[in-house]
Amino acid sequence: MIWLIIILFICAILGFLLFSRIVVEVDTRIAKAELRWQGIGTVKVWYEDDWWLSMKVRFYQKTFRFADMKKKSKTLKDRPRKKRNKRAGTMRMLRKTIKVIKTFRVIEWRLAIDTSDYSSNAQLYPLNFARRNFGHLNINFRDENFLVLKIHNRPWKILYAFFG
Repeated sequence: MIWLIIILFICAILGFLLFSRIVVEVDTRIAKAELRWQGIGTVKVWYEDDWWLSMKVRFYQKTFRFADMKKKSKTLKDRPRKKRNKRAGTMRMLRKTIKVIKTFRVIEWRLAIDTSDYSSNAQLYPLNFARRNFGHLNINFRDENFLVLKIHNRPWKILYAFFG
């Protein structure tokens, strides 16, 4: 009986981890990127006189600067490697990556572009009124460049696309 309760508890935890939502937000106007796994934790990267990284997982929170992180050098061991077809491996990984990217859903996106060349801006300006981009894409002459992106996904979709 106790084994059944333990197995059900483990299945409930795995179900929660696989079906909880992952949200990625990027805002270049304020130099911020955030990855939020709802119910688990958050990782933020932002710029405020220096680049900062913040990790928050349930009852643990840590914030530090990138400048304080020091990279330790590792000694590499020489070992014989098997020869394999690099192109086939690269193509397979590219296909898997594309399948994983297709599983993400865009919640919000806004893109403002100024090429700082008036003739290029004038040629791109009609894209502001394209049906699918209306309100999301802004070709401007105000020296304003930014990207606001908010996407979400669920871990089971990522795993299914990668292994399926």
